[in-house]
Amino acid sequence: MDANITTALSWERMAQFHLIEVIALWEGRLTSNHLQDAFSIGRNKASDILKSYQQVAPGNIYHCSQTRGYVPDTEFDPCFSHGEVHEYLDLLHSNSFRDSHFYALQTWQAPIDRLHPLTRPVNPDVVRVIMQAVRQKQRITVCYRSFSNPDGAERLIAPHTLVSASGRWHVRAFCEKDQRFKDFMLHRFVSIPEIDSDRLEMANPEHDKEWFKTVEMVLIPNPALDPERQQLVADDYAMGPEKQLKVTLRAPLVKYMAVELRIGTPEQTQDNPNAHQLTLANRDELGGLIL
Repeated sequence: MDANITTALSWERMAQFHLIEVIALWEGRLTSNHLQDAFSIGRNKASDILKSYQQVAPGNIYHCSQTRGYVPDTEFDPCFSHGEVHEYLDLLHSNSFRDSHFYALQTWQAPIDRLHPLTRPVNPDVVRVIMQAVRQKQRITVCYRSFSNPDGAERLIAPHTLVSASGRWHVRAFCEKDQRFKDFMLHRFVSIPEIDSDRLEMANPEHDKEWFKTVEMVLIPNPALDPERQQLVADDYAMGPEKQLKVTLRAPLVKYMAVELRIGTPEQTQDNPNAHQLTLANRDELGGLIL
């Protein structure tokens, strides 16, 4: 896809093209009714959108007289979506299409369910102050609870990035008490932070070397599993013949990814391979970034 074409499209048109791809790919049949229902538009406009998509992404979909709709071509290549199943399931689970033409909703109930993870409550006032401090390059005074200070202790921090990981939100910030950049979980702020003053030069995000360092996690099936189960795990993650999956990410996020993938300590990996099906081929290279 030409980047210039994508840049020239409006947000609304990008959303329309995204819907076209998700429905065509995962249901195998798309009609103008999908667009009419989703965007509250008429049939003529929906038809114009479909023609526009075919011009921008030629060869992805074609009209099939037998199904009386548009179907994906064998060489379908997503341009405005990722081609991942969660995009379709999220759409079905959004409850946005009660009077819809989605095949999965024709019985009025999508044949899916979702386990909603427990979330830590975050005060929007806390987020607003943090965002202000980031925009205006300021430091803030916070009362923060931790295992070392369960009742809370005052900190002077300079935030630079909000991060979502492992089912929680935290802020990456320079801590003047510890004289280093670290993570602060938003649900552990005791009260609304207060803007203090301009951040120190040492708190400039450019000095957060760890944040801007990217590392590679080399994931492999746990060798403690028998060969058949190792192959199963490799297939689960589409590792290919080498039975490896390489993931590149920011260094401070390695520990959160390890939690998501249930990568245990060497002892846990050996003693309970069924619970820790993945392990790291380059654990030593990651040093203190992981248990």
